[in-house]
Amino acid sequence: MLNPEARELSDSLARSAEISDYDFWRALKSLDDELYGLERAHRPIPIDLIFIRAIVRRARQKRIFSGYDPYPYGAG
Repeated sequence: MLNPEARELSDSLARSAEISDYDFWRALKSLDDELYGLERAHRPIPIDLIFIRAIVRRARQKRIFSGYDPYPYGAG
């Protein structure tokens, strides 16, 4: 469960026309790769990475499930 500040940030990211669906996918892939590398090396996982991944994941899911169109009416 995200705190209100993190929830507000993920909502803002989901509504942003400056971030594409690909950008979300790429960010999550990069975060997952980083976390995997840390786990394989038996290194501690920074809690910030976990929070960032949760925020980006929630923003991406919100955008996908809301049918968000960053360029409504063909403005893009």
